[in-house]
Amino acid sequence: MPNITALALKRPVTTFMLFISLLLLGAASSRLLPLEMFPGIDIPRVFVQVPYQGSTPAEVERDITLILEESLATLSGIDEMHSESNQDGVQIWMNLKWGENIASKALQARERIDSVRHLLPADLERIFVMQFSTSDMSILTLRLSSERELANAYDLLDKQLKRPLERVPGVSKVELYGVEQKRIEVRLDANKVMAANLSIAELRGKLLAQNFIQNGGQLRSTSGVLQVLPQGEFKNLEQIKALPISDGLTLGDISEVLYSLPEKREGRHLDQTYAVGLNIFKESGANLVEVANRVLKVVNEVENNPQFDGINLYVMEDQADAVERSLSDLLLAGLLGALLSFIVLYLFLRNLMMTAIIVTSVPVSIAITLGAMYMLGYTLNILSMMGLLLAVGMLIDNAVVVTESVLQEQAKKTPQPILTGVNKVTLAVIAGTLTTAIVFLPNIVGVKVELTVFLEHVAMSICISLAASLLVAKTLIPLMLHKINVKHTQKVDSKLQRFYIKSLSWSLNHPKVSAFIAVLMLASTALPLSMVGEGSDNNDKDRLYINYNIEGRHSLAVSEALVSQMEQYLYDNKQEFGIESIYSYYHPERATSTLIMNKELPDDIEKLKEKMKQGFPKFSIAKPQFGWGGNNSGVRLTLTGPATSELVRISQQLIPLLSAVEGLTDVNSELTGSQQELIIEINRELVNRLGTDVATVSQNIATAMRGTPLRSFRHDPSGEIRFELAMDYQYRQSLEAMENMPILRVNNRVYRLADIATTKLQPRLEKIRHFNRQTSLTLGANLEKDFSMDKAREALKQALDQIHFKEGYGYRFGGGFERNDESQGIMVTNMLLAICLIYIVMAAVFESLLMPTAIITSILFSITGVFWALFITGTGMSVMAMIGILILMGIVVNNGIVLVEHIGNPKSDEPLLDIIVSTCQSRLRPVLMTVGTTVVGLIPLALGDTQVGGGGPPYGPMAIAIIGGLVFSTFTSLYLVPLCYLGLYRLREASARGLGNALRFNDKYLAKLK
Repeated sequence: MPNITALALKRPVTTFMLFISLLLLGAASSRLLPLEMFPGIDIPRVFVQVPYQGSTPAEVERDITLILEESLATLSGIDEMHSESNQDGVQIWMNLKWGENIASKALQARERIDSVRHLLPADLERIFVMQFSTSDMSILTLRLSSERELANAYDLLDKQLKRPLERVPGVSKVELYGVEQKRIEVRLDANKVMAANLSIAELRGKLLAQNFIQNGGQLRSTSGVLQVLPQGEFKNLEQIKALPISDGLTLGDISEVLYSLPEKREGRHLDQTYAVGLNIFKESGANLVEVANRVLKVVNEVENNPQFDGINLYVMEDQADAVERSLSDLLLAGLLGALLSFIVLYLFLRNLMMTAIIVTSVPVSIAITLGAMYMLGYTLNILSMMGLLLAVGMLIDNAVVVTESVLQEQAKKTPQPILTGVNKVTLAVIAGTLTTAIVFLPNIVGVKVELTVFLEHVAMSICISLAASLLVAKTLIPLMLHKINVKHTQKVDSKLQRFYIKSLSWSLNHPKVSAFIAVLMLASTALPLSMVGEGSDNNDKDRLYINYNIEGRHSLAVSEALVSQMEQYLYDNKQEFGIESIYSYYHPERATSTLIMNKELPDDIEKLKEKMKQGFPKFSIAKPQFGWGGNNSGVRLTLTGPATSELVRISQQLIPLLSAVEGLTDVNSELTGSQQELIIEINRELVNRLGTDVATVSQNIATAMRGTPLRSFRHDPSGEIRFELAMDYQYRQSLEAMENMPILRVNNRVYRLADIATTKLQPRLEKIRHFNRQTSLTLGANLEKDFSMDKAREALKQALDQIHFKEGYGYRFGGGFERNDESQGIMVTNMLLAICLIYIVMAAVFESLLMPTAIITSILFSITGVFWALFITGTGMSVMAMIGILILMGIVVNNGIVLVEHIGNPKSDEPLLDIIVSTCQSRLRPVLMTVGTTVVGLIPLALGDTQVGGGGPPYGPMAIAIIGGLVFSTFTSLYLVPLCYLGLYRLREASARGLGNALRFNDKYLAKLK
């Protein structure tokens, strides 16, 4: 490595051209690198979705869920299996271990499902098996609202908005929901069907047989070969109505054939008007911002379309905007940090040209990094940008050390001062770069969890940029110093240096007192350690979520009325609460409202939530609360056991106990209240005597209640549409109408449902959830602002101790607990591994055990500084703070390396203490400059509210941890690393003397024996 500096000095033009080329590559790469929210990572999760509408959760669990779970459980690599059975079907999602081949697992899941397909209900149409990647996230979410009815606007939205968006370059898929495509329904008149002595099964069979297309083979004639296609498809509604059913009777005589809209099952409001949703997805590798801009351009054109008059298009989620805001915040923080670093350097060097030469390493290193990322196939995302920002303060470290060494050689009038100065610190800068990069190795090759997988992308940009800064420090910086020939005069003996020499000498001459002071400092960690609690990485102030907790199942109109009343209250106080817009989703069983808040809030977010809750409307069937957020936020307690009824009993005991805990808010169960289902018990004996069976009767009931799908109708101008056979809607309106529905005709007597069956109501669950094939029920709560996760865990355990769990029942912590426990456990392990790797690297580079042992002590004191900084600023120990500690360990070691590397193995007659003092004096400025530039570079992040991705965890705890640990460890390292080195050196010498004396004594003793 030393020869590269000599080569750069020997071939200056070649060296300059090389770096100009790298700068051009970096500039081009900054435009060519795909811009993403997150890097394309396959999340180890496989989804199985089975639509099966019109059933009950218990039946879905028995007939579908248990069968599929038993089959899928044989897959290897499953970490957790969850399922949710409801009246619309079942969803099963399997969390796999990181590192598993997701595509292969999804294929194996399909094979397992196919093997038990014959055991599932015969009328089950489709089973979807899906896998998820961060690249599958929608880049834009639009909401369309209007005072006019949008339920009939499917054709308009599909042709004038959805399809133009699908044609935008870079768009892979567009989802339109909240508005349904029309369908063709054959609504049978049950009385006429009975009068004609027909059955539902016969009618369904005729309709299926009359609507087909078949390959008839080929006709070979002298003129050529023609494909024969016998067609039996319906072309229009008149053909369907004219379908012969029996002699002189057509389908139109016993039914009504018409276009209709599906029954509305859910609804959305935006700003108190009915809303429709639209999700836009981009192609893999396409530039996020460019695609989003093209999409928004089309949206703006559509808004100007006269057909969309009165329709408001609102961008609810915009990944591109979030990325641009995040990158803008990072860029601003980086520029401020770079400016402050420049000022710090200038204050030390007092030479503008010299400062400019050193700072040159930053843009050149970043340009090289961008070029390398492009060549390696990486993307520019919020994680790689986070790595670049953290690296900015470290990129000039190598340049500072090299420049300072060259200046010292120039002051000594050493021949070839540049080459000599660079060579003197080559080992130090290599070791410093390696130790900074090596801390990420356990996260790259170790146990994979979500945090370490994402941290790998942060590490890559840091490591590449540090390697680039090492190259610049070894080549470009010496060359610029040689060619520009800056005359620099520095004070050899400043006040700071004199104070440092005096205090260091005292410390080395009083090792016991100094060691005692060091132990006290280390012991002081106990105070902030006991006061700093677990911090949360959730900092979403832009949105609030209200969960209505509707008890029971009601009509869609009832749920909408609840939502409308809440929205009216919130809009009446819109300015006072700082609300920008409100989006609501409602369903017969549940409803939620999303409050999009203004950027500038009139009060603290927690106080605003309290004000809102005080005025919430009172509902007899709902208890609105602020929601728990995502599955990984807030706190979760999952109860597991064989019987749902026992889980419900336990949850009813726990909720009052948890609600009484100060610090827990919005305590609630996922069980939204009691619901009822109608059980129809068919008289088997009577039905068999009448010449039919229970299955036929059940099919007739199902046709009346939910309809029966037929082959699609393919000749509509809008394309293929759904084709259904159903009974008249009157039988769905009331229990009395359903009981009077004609079912059978035997010997001119019509039997109604009430004649052959009895009905009864019984309670049921809205959903049946399983966790690892056990029935589960989850309780959740939000945390108040100053209530930490560890306090919440303690409060939950105290409440659980008061509950008696029967055998087979238990609980597990989820949500924020699970995420924090897993992430922090892995991070602690990786930190310990990183310390071991740092020691190994230093021992290998310096070919010494003494020096690494002395240097490694600085890490202990950096942890003390971290906890004191968190304590003083009132910041919790979150995962972001732990990432800061990880990065800090590599930086801190650099100071020790710079301090003691030059001491080496002293061979001169000069006392060791004097050698240590003179070496530390010469290394004082480089240490202070590198620490100063790193610290001030992170101040904008520590003081600002910049968040990962614009709405993720804040960077503040990470920056505070690095600054606190670096400042404290620098102060202690300047004294304790030399002290530790001196003590270990003397211990080694004493041990060597003792061993020598023992050997000599042994030799004399053996000689006497002879």
